Amino acid sequence: MLVDLALTDDSGGHVKCWQRLAEAAADHAADHADRLDLTVHFSGPAPARIELSRSVRYVLLPPVFSSARLVRDVPDHTDLAPWHPRLARALGDYDVIHTTDAFFCYARTAMRFARSRGVPVVSSIHTNTPEYARITTEKLLERLLGRGRLYRAASDYLGLPKRVSGLLERRLATHLGMADTGDGHRHCGIALRRGIDRALFAPGRRDRAWFAQRFGLPPGHLILVYAGKLNAGKNVPLLAPIVAAAREAGAPVHLLCAGAGAEQAALQAALGPAFTGAGPLAQDELARAYASADLFLFPSTIDEWGNAAVEAMASGLPALLAHGSGVATAMADCAGLRVLPGDDPLPWAATIVELAAAPARRAAMGEAARAYVEARVPSWGEVVEEDLLPVWRAAAARR
Repeated sequence: MLVDLALTDDSGGHVKCWQRLAEAAADHAADHADRLDLTVHFSGPAPARIELSRSVRYVLLPPVFSSARLVRDVPDHTDLAPWHPRLARALGDYDVIHTTDAFFCYARTAMRFARSRGVPVVSSIHTNTPEYARITTEKLLERLLGRGRLYRAASDYLGLPKRVSGLLERRLATHLGMADTGDGHRHCGIALRRGIDRALFAPGRRDRAWFAQRFGLPPGHLILVYAGKLNAGKNVPLLAPIVAAAREAGAPVHLLCAGAGAEQAALQAALGPAFTGAGPLAQDELARAYASADLFLFPSTIDEWGNAAVEAMASGLPALLAHGSGVATAMADCAGLRVLPGDDPLPWAATIVELAAAPARRAAMGEAARAYVEARVPSWGEVVEEDLLPVWRAAAARR
């Protein structure tokens, strides 16, 4: 498994997804000890090997050319080099290589190595990276140039954000094309489900008194929660006008954000005492916060899934999701959520005002969200056993 992002305490959902899958594989190592030996590669400041079990481990390798050398203010840094010698030496030990993007050093190294050695490659795409890059480039240009002529020249006339997005779209097409050349390996585009820990994320963890004291929340308010990176790529700037409009309409709402990022200062400036920046939370504390809140907001339109939204719903929290996100598309028939436009705060505010005045409806939505997750979302162990192992074994058999 190749994840070209750093393994840190505040890593985003992409990294956490593979952590959960690796942990599930380690917890059930005895069940498939003769079928699976799993190494998950992450980026790290120094080479490291972290054993989760006898057959599951993390391996960290320093980047060859980190994006941090070029720009600091991006959501997650990755390796921009075309080849990673240390990773290439490790790839010879594997029967199957699984890439999780098509753009950066780990994936590019894997494809070059696989073509020369005939190693099967499978891939799963977790984020709409070209669109994420377009949004991030626009934000970087705005911060560097302001909103004047230079910005308009770079963004509109030269079309730099669209050029960056187009470059990544072409690289994705090349990645998929190279993986299906018939030279000894074949790319398997898989519909990979995400799992959930139903015991950790559960309505029974609700503790409103702890919640209010832990985060200094105002009494008598409807607590809205967002969890994830606080950046423009996740559409986080939409949260401020949503909350402001709901408050102007008379709803006593307060926004708590679990996460960190460049947009936190803007949220604090716009919302003042109506905003709490909790920072990244450990899984146990995050689960308690979800279960103790009133409504979950997820404005991202680029996530192919979105672990946070499913965790919140498993905790019995009604969810408002942006149209275009993977969860909104996959769970559109769930009575525990509402799907709203990703570019207009007013429908969000109107829905919040409506639900603020209807506690029984919120409770029913929360129960429906939990029931949906129980019935339709697998455990992480089931994802390993039912989604990943069959694909990996089929790929290995073709070698």
